[in-house]
Amino acid sequence: MQIPGIILQPAPGLQPARQIQPGQLVPVEVLSLEGGSAAVRVAGQVMWAGGEVATLPARFWAQVTAVTPEMLHLQRLTETPTMETAVFNPTRLLNLPAGPDTDQLLQEMFRWRLPLDRSLALTLLRSAAELPPEERPAFLAARAWLETLDLKTGPAGVRTALAYLLGETWASPRGQEILNGAVPLFPGQEMISFFTFRGRDGSGELYLVEKESGDSREQKNGRKFPLALVVRVDTPALGETWVYLARKEAGLTARVNVSAESFVPLFQKAAAGLKDRLAALGYRVEDIQVAARPVKCVCQLLHPEGLPPYRPLDAVI
Repeated sequence: MQIPGIILQPAPGLQPARQIQPGQLVPVEVLSLEGGSAAVRVAGQVMWAGGEVATLPARFWAQVTAVTPEMLHLQRLTETPTMETAVFNPTRLLNLPAGPDTDQLLQEMFRWRLPLDRSLALTLLRSAAELPPEERPAFLAARAWLETLDLKTGPAGVRTALAYLLGETWASPRGQEILNGAVPLFPGQEMISFFTFRGRDGSGELYLVEKESGDSREQKNGRKFPLALVVRVDTPALGETWVYLARKEAGLTARVNVSAESFVPLFQKAAAGLKDRLAALGYRVEDIQVAARPVKCVCQLLHPEGLPPYRPLDAVI
């Protein structure tokens, strides 16, 4: 299926067709139909499309065949109207090496609606291959998330920000500074503000998660309540604990990740008391989940709305 042209209408502050290049695979979501044209979301950017576009609701994958300053040309790849049932094998289409690292990287790129770019994927996979296997999932999660930001710095700055995200021993405050000054590439994506704290009994970080649109800095300064709060606390007795607190329409929900299975009952017992204390203050807590899931960076806790997760398929295209 051909979509002859998509006239770009990017959000304020974004350059047309940012990060989209010929040969990439991109997710396309039809948002609305009007007068023979359609508003579509392509790799996180909302544009107007002409040509043969599926009826609502529609999600499909396409390959970028050409890019001009004002238009994209796409070739539709999946024939079914939903991505959940689409027979789609990006590993084969991009000629990537099959394996768990590739599957993990594609999951992260899908998660953030990044264009699937063979050159970028190979670069990240080569970097991950230099690490022990247990460190690769967090590295790929953090590195893919950095691709959603305009860090306004070169490769050295990316390495500095990555070291801070992953809590490396050689990380510096400059990494936090780079991340706090970054601007999201795509409108509506989650943006994080980073704060460090140190106390007598432990240290950690506070993350303010906000859903940005338009001018991210203006939104960040003007928004009264964040979308979520994440706290990482490191203490000698309990090790590293992550708490993700999100505000929903019906109240608050919390996810607690502890460093060992033996700590789960302790935190579950404390969770019941926390619900009561927050209720006394007027906050309704819908649910508190406690698990011993390993977390290396805050990116692994974020669950942006949008496309379904990637599940690798062994299928013929």
